[in-house]
Amino acid sequence: MTPSDFAAWLALMKERGISEAACARLLGTGSNQPKRWREHGAPPYIAYACAAIAYGLPAWREQK
Repeated sequence: MTPSDFAAWLALMKERGISEAACARLLGTGSNQPKRWREHGAPPYIAYACAAIAYGLPAWREQK
């Protein structure tokens, strides 16, 4: 995920009323990590998590 893609995702979340700190919690990271990803890009697994959060998908649970 490029730095600009991650910044765009953060902007979308902000429009939805979700703070950067809340985004960090949703992604399971520390509060400083979003700043690093905005500057340097994020790994692929974070891109997938961002997409899931943007589309409102719940955390994965095994189907029984």
